[in-house]
Amino acid sequence: MNVGIVGFGSIGTEVARALVKGVENFSLYGITSRSKSNAEERISKIKKNIKIFDLKTLIHNCQIIIDCAPKEAFKDIATRCINEGKTLITVSGSGILDNLDLIEISKKNNSQIILATGAILGLDALRAAAESKIHSVKMTTRKPPNALSNAPYVIKNNIEIDRLSEAKLIFKGSASEGAKAFPANVNVAAAVGLAGIGANKTELQIWADPNLERNTHKVEVKSDSAEFEMSIQNVQTPENPGTGKITGLSVIACLRGLKSSLKVGS
Repeated sequence: MNVGIVGFGSIGTEVARALVKGVENFSLYGITSRSKSNAEERISKIKKNIKIFDLKTLIHNCQIIIDCAPKEAFKDIATRCINEGKTLITVSGSGILDNLDLIEISKKNNSQIILATGAILGLDALRAAAESKIHSVKMTTRKPPNALSNAPYVIKNNIEIDRLSEAKLIFKGSASEGAKAFPANVNVAAAVGLAGIGANKTELQIWADPNLERNTHKVEVKSDSAEFEMSIQNVQTPENPGTGKITGLSVIACLRGLKSSLKVGS
């Protein structure tokens, strides 16, 4: 199956590198990027001829599109994929939350939107619990200041986090509110909300912590079927501290699961 990658930053590059090495049943058709020069530079480091296309051509010639672009591009990418009946794999949980109407349209057009796990864990357990009754979901995200300093919410509210000596709570609210305030930082909160009790009912705290070197997430769930806690400490990508290295790997794992003879986890 032909795969196209939209957005060629740290995540898109990681996925392309894996496809070039070889992922059974899938081949990289090409990529599209808003910066052709940056894309060409990244391609040269992979040392493989990867073709660059416009978005329309890429979608038309691929069965699967992987969205690694910024949130603001999600609606256009998803709409185009849906209109052509393609499968879209994305890491933009916040993009989905802002465009829930596309889910019904996707159903009518025999298309599919798949939200990759990204930098969180336990979405299978949350989905299972959601088949019955979930009482509460609380999520706490703690990141080094360098992962949050460029967030629109931090800049807009003049929150000083560059010279912290101790952890500072910079946001408290719902996952829906958090996804809007930190569109590039807490896609995981959107994913947790979508998998479980809903983003409006999922409680979220975001802390800037100078004592950390990794992006950390903790989720606490209470339901009538189970009570469980999940926590993860993600290694940052060198060029984008707000993104964990495991995010790109989760996209590759998601891709393999589409055609694997054995799929582990619900």
